[in-house]
Amino acid sequence: MAAAPKPDRFDALEAYVAELQEALGITVWKITVIREASDVEAWADINPHEQAESAELRVSYDFWKQTPEHQREILIHEMLHIVTARLDQTVEAMEEAFGKIAWAIFEPQYVNATERVVDHIAKILAPNLPLPEFPKA
Repeated sequence: MAAAPKPDRFDALEAYVAELQEALGITVWKITVIREASDVEAWADINPHEQAESAELRVSYDFWKQTPEHQREILIHEMLHIVTARLDQTVEAMEEAFGKIAWAIFEPQYVNATERVVDHIAKILAPNLPLPEFPKA
């Protein structure tokens, strides 16, 4: 008799992301979990399409080592970037109009401010949402 297939953590991640989308009212978005690691300086990252309501999500290798509470907060944070995506893209579209010097001053300030807002809201929402349950690697 063949052994049952090993549970796949990426399948579990996709299911959990769908739960978060429901909770955050962003089910119209198609979020694809990419099975390659995020940038090294991030637990996870998400890349919303500029026009379509779709995005690609990646998690870092170390994401899987975090507590379920931290994983939940990380993923809520990334899902909230979907909520702010159109605002962020509008600002990004102004880069050329700003000019190189003004953009070099403005852009890091904007990114830091939006990251702080998204992180704050994620921390508020996290205790009210279920914890993820991912299979061990």
